[in-house]
Formats: sequence, C-alpha cells, structure tokens
Amino acid sequence: MIHGDLDRWMRQPVSRRQVLRGAGRGALGMSALAAFLAACGSDEPTPTSGPGGELPAVAGELSVAQWPLYIDRARGGHRPTLEAFEKEYGIDVDYRERINDNQQFFASLAPILEQGRDTGWDLIALSDWVVGLMREAGWVEALHPDELPHVQDNLLTAFRDPPYDPGNAHSVPWQAGVTGIAYDPTKTGFEIRRFEDLWDERLEAHVGMMTEMVDTVSLTLLMLGIEPVDATPDDVLRATEKLAEQRDAGIVRAYLGQDYIEELVAGNTWASMAWSGDVFYYKYLGGAPDLEFVVPEEGGMLWVTPLEIPAKAQHPTDAHLFMDWFYRPEIAVQVTDWVLYMTPVDGVQDLMRQKAEESKGGTARYYETLAESPLLFPPKDPLEANLHPYHEYDAETFQAWAEPFGDVINA
Repeated sequence: MIHGDLDRWMRQPVSRRQVLRGAGRGALGMSALAAFLAACGSDEPTPTSGPGGELPAVAGELSVAQWPLYIDRARGGHRPTLEAFEKEYGIDVDYRERINDNQQFFASLAPILEQGRDTGWDLIALSDWVVGLMREAGWVEALHPDELPHVQDNLLTAFRDPPYDPGNAHSVPWQAGVTGIAYDPTKTGFEIRRFEDLWDERLEAHVGMMTEMVDTVSLTLLMLGIEPVDATPDDVLRATEKLAEQRDAGIVRAYLGQDYIEELVAGNTWASMAWSGDVFYYKYLGGAPDLEFVVPEEGGMLWVTPLEIPAKAQHPTDAHLFMDWFYRPEIAVQVTDWVLYMTPVDGVQDLMRQKAEESKGGTARYYETLAESPLLFPPKDPLEANLHPYHEYDAETFQAWAEPFGDVINA
C-alpha cells in the first residue's frame, strides 16, 4: 500500500507546468505508480533486453505522442520538418500533442503495458527518469543502432550514455534544458549565485520553489554537497529537512509548477527555481529583459526529453526513421529555432551562427544571441559546466524520495 502522504501528493491538481516547457517532470500518477509497483513486484523482474531480430519493413504509417509546442510550426498550422519527413519516406504520421504531463499520460499507458498489449503509439516522449522506470519494467523497446546513422554521428557528447538509459539503448534525446535559478535583480537588490541564496531572509515570502520532486530534491542535494546520482534515502531525508527549514522560515511564497514563470514576470516572486528555456524566452522575446538565469554554484540539473518506442509498438521501423530524420542538423536547426530549447544534435550551433551572418539588424542580433547561448547549446562535458544528471529511479527509490518531499509541500 502506498503511504497516505504520497497519495495526497500524487492527487494534487495537475498544473500547466509542462505545456510550454515540454520536458515534463511531473510525478507519476497513483494508478501509474501502483501499476509499476505491481509490475516490479514479481520474483523475476523483466528488464528490457537488447534488440531482438530484424526490424520489419517500413509500414508507411506512424503514431507519435508528443508535448504541445515542441516542434517547428509555420502559418496555417503546418509543421515543415514533419511534412518534409512524410514526403521523404512516404510515411503518414499521426502526430498528436497528447502529453500534458507525465503522470496523466503514463497513467493511461501503464495498464495496457502491464497487460503486454500495444498502446497504439509508436513513439512517445516521456521524461528521462520515466524512461528508466519503463526500461526496468520491460515497457520500452530496445533500439537498433544500425538504423540510426544520423543519431550515431550527431548525438552530442553531453547526451551519450545517460544514467537513465545506459548506452542510449532504449531512447533518443529530443530536446533538453537546465534546471537552475531565475531572478530579477531589480527586485532582490543583490546578486544570486548559489542555490542556498534561496534561503536568504531578505527574500522572505518572495521565493518560488517547484512542485517537481526530481528537480527540487536534486538541487537541494547538490547544495548539501551530494551528487543526486549517488544519493541514499538518508541523504534525501536531509535534503527534505533543509527544504522544510526554508518553508518554516517563511521564505517560500509558493510551490509552483509551470506557473512559476508567470509569478516571476509579474513580480510576485523575486527569485525562483527555473527551467532554462522559459527564462530564455521571456528574457529575449517575452518582455522581461531584467530576468537572469543562473546555474547555481552548487550545480544545476541537465534534463532530457527523449523519444522512446513503447513495448509492442506496431511500426518500429517507421519510428527509427523518424528519430534519425531529426538528427540531420539542417532539420534539427528548424526545430531549435522554433522551440528554443537545448538541442542534442551536433552541427546545429554552426547553422545558427550561419543564420546570424546571413541576417541583418535586429534579426542578426537575435540569431547571434541564440547561436552563443549556453541554454541552447550544451558543453561537451556537462559536469565541467557544473550540470549534473538525475538519479536513476526504480519504483522503490522513487517512492522513498517522493514521500518526504510530499510531507514538505503539503504541510
């Protein structure tokens, strides 16, 4: 039975937290977590194995479940890179923006996957840490690297061999970003550089913290000098105790989802945990030029939204072609130009610099900003840039982290 506090936390109303950001980090819903626990509770776990046999012929059809606003668009509702893919391969793509957060979407899939049936989707885009859970349960197909030549050639070093999917054996990164701090120096009156600054009494009642457990606990662990990938349950308890101190001191205005950025822009919070893509947009395009994004001195979190093929998918060959298509730099740059998130594709930065050289006036300055932004183009070694990976969760570990965090934000 799942602890009552975890139950209450899982049942909180779903916010808009992932609709703009796309890389949903919401908690697993109750039914999804219960199904996962049941699937992992057998005496013989069934982790996903390597690719078995040859892929079938191209079917000419593909179903994709994706986040809203996560692919390039043009007037009239066209999606240029998607339409070019359909024309290139003669594949009819049923592309639907069906994922509004992890918990809702995964909850809809879990009973089907548990029964060993096809979900109806050939590709889905659940978060990095969810991929780890699905892989352990045997609910995601292993990839065929030979069918992904552009991925093999152009996947940036920063996204190779991640803890949630060693060897990128079951997923291909779609977009990525950084969890850090955003603040308005005209409101705070001082420079923020450390995550610990969000405990400063000068910010009383004006700090925004996230409802996203995987982000909030991970940054707090880094503040305590603990690598999230190595954290024990006792470490997590220390982190949640630190969060409770911040809450009890009246520093936190609210625990927020995607609406954290609205609170910042409105001036209701002066400093907040933040996702890089949001701040990039509002600072340069959204009318909030005073906002600053900071990777805390203790470290920031590098997150990924991968594409994965759910178990029993009917059109895996078409899915491989889709993933590989978007690793052509000339295709990926169009997506980056529109969604303004971190690209995992090598060569996109050079093409963005070329756009800057070919443009004039304000457009040139805009592309110069994009081309050199660390929020769009990651370093070769994330750790050298103080960006850290998430813990690899199994169901037991996820629950052990979620329960004490739920105690903090529900109090």
